[in-house]
Order: sequence, then structure tokens, then C-alpha cells
Amino acid sequence: MKVFFGAVIVLLMVGGIPVPLASNQLSSGCNVQDAPAQLLSADPIYADAIDVASTLNGLGVPIRCILASKMQHIFIGQNGAAFYRIDDGSFEVLFLPKTQSFDSLQIVERRESDRYIYSFRGTPRPQTNLMDSPKPICFIKKGNLLFYVWGQPTLAATLKSKLTN
Repeated sequence: MKVFFGAVIVLLMVGGIPVPLASNQLSSGCNVQDAPAQLLSADPIYADAIDVASTLNGLGVPIRCILASKMQHIFIGQNGAAFYRIDDGSFEVLFLPKTQSFDSLQIVERRESDRYIYSFRGTPRPQTNLMDSPKPICFIKKGNLLFYVWGQPTLAATLKSKLTN
């Protein structure tokens, strides 16, 4: 049994069949508990999620683990979302079809007591117009990608700097 559990750490489930990870998709940050949430090759955004990881690795933001995200259906027409773990924290990326963009999306933040309330205007249209959080959220728009960084301002600043230069 020890061999099996150890193997889960270095394997990615692809279509339900374990296969070794490619060298550019290191999973040292994934652990046994992550296995059920790992992004599968059958996921509609799998190739795009790998492309984002490759781009970020090239920009000096080494991706340790890619998982499925719970933010799959925040916007109407959204293809999906992925959760990324790096040495400095974690963030999520929401994906639209490549022919669409988050450029027209306006994100409005307001404070209510100790809460951060976010509303959205423009396109794409959200499934629900309000998002409530105990911590600030940084949204970074990059074409058909929306980076979502929850409560990590230093990581958000690093990503923003790398993605906009």
C-alpha cells in the first residue's frame, strides 16, 4: 500500500487512468489529499490550464500543483476554472472561450463592516451579481483569463506585475 500512495503524489489522473506527469508539470506541491481534485485531461480547460502554467513558469512563477476549481460556473459562458498552487500561495484562473474576453467586465468593490462585497457589470455576465468575502480579492484580467487571488496582496502584486509586463 505504501507504494500506491507514494505513486499518487507523482501521478496525474488523466481520464481516470494514472499517467506520469510531464516534466513541465511538476506536482511536488500536490499531495495525496489533492488527488481527487486534480485537473483531468478530459476537463474542457485542461490544455488551457497547462498553457497558463507553462506561461507562468516562463515568467518565473513556478507552478507546484494544478487542481480543479470550485469557481467553474461564476460567469455565463465560462469554460471552467483551475486552482494553482505556488510556493507563495495559491490562486484561481477562470477561463472564457478564446474568442471572448474579460476586458468589458467591470468589478466594483465596496466595504460593509469587515466584509468585502464585489459586484460585476458588463460582460461576461455573472451567474450571481454579488460576491461576499472576509478578505480582499484581487482580480487580474488577461484576455479570456480572469485571475482570482483571495486575501494575498503580495502574490496578487507579483502576478499583476508578471502578467502586465
